[in-house]
Amino acid sequence: MAQTVNDVADLMSDKTRHPKSNFQVPTAVRYFFTVLVLGLLVLILIMGGKALRNAPPAAIHVDHQGLTVAEYRALQHVMNQQSVSSFFTSDLQALRDITTGLAWVDQVSISRNWQKGIVVTVLPKQAVANFGTERLVDATGNVFVPADSRDLTQENFATLQGNMTQAPVIMQQMQQVNDWYAPLGLQVEDIILSPRMTWLIRFDNGLRIIVDNENTAQKLLNLSQLLGNQLKNRRDEIQSVDLRYKNGFTIAWNIAVPKDNDTPVKEKPTTEAPL
Repeated sequence: MAQTVNDVADLMSDKTRHPKSNFQVPTAVRYFFTVLVLGLLVLILIMGGKALRNAPPAAIHVDHQGLTVAEYRALQHVMNQQSVSSFFTSDLQALRDITTGLAWVDQVSISRNWQKGIVVTVLPKQAVANFGTERLVDATGNVFVPADSRDLTQENFATLQGNMTQAPVIMQQMQQVNDWYAPLGLQVEDIILSPRMTWLIRFDNGLRIIVDNENTAQKLLNLSQLLGNQLKNRRDEIQSVDLRYKNGFTIAWNIAVPKDNDTPVKEKPTTEAPL
């Protein structure tokens, strides 16, 4: 009995001294599987890149909302001339640069859409006046050629003239003059800034004003106040006002209409007055 107990104790002691070993994957096998996984990943990348390169060109969809027929056709014509790659590899920034290069385009949005392809959405510039006879100008003074030449020289628009680089200044001046003379029922019809920085303004009632670039705003404001007060009753008789004086101005009066065609016409004299 004692021998049996000793044998059991020795057996347990052997198990303690020699624990069961875990199974270990050979290094060569681990290396093989690592290389295999990496190879599969490289193969997937190569096949994916090849699929992208061989994919058909993405369709370009021009959003017509907010565009006139002429603007939509002009934009569609430009987009049809662009060579684009696949849906994922197309250069959206290049398309955006081309679109913003159109004179009549104000804002551009280009995005990818799974159903439509590459979607081009633009916001056209909104003209508020003519600039000469071949261009339009928006409220911020941006001069542009419209998509439809029939939009040029609109009769309900005022006409601005001058150097194109001065367009924002001319636009700002017109807006300011309209604000000052609106209480008199007058609105600018033509405004010109000459190379010598002389302003020529013609209102919708035929009144013309010429003013230099010295204290221009103050002179125009003072005249509007005079026309609304001291000269109120004779406003319709005024043909033009010259404000190119330091301390005054001159008025050219309308020509008196003769009662008899045989009676010679005489002009009313020019009047000088302090400003």
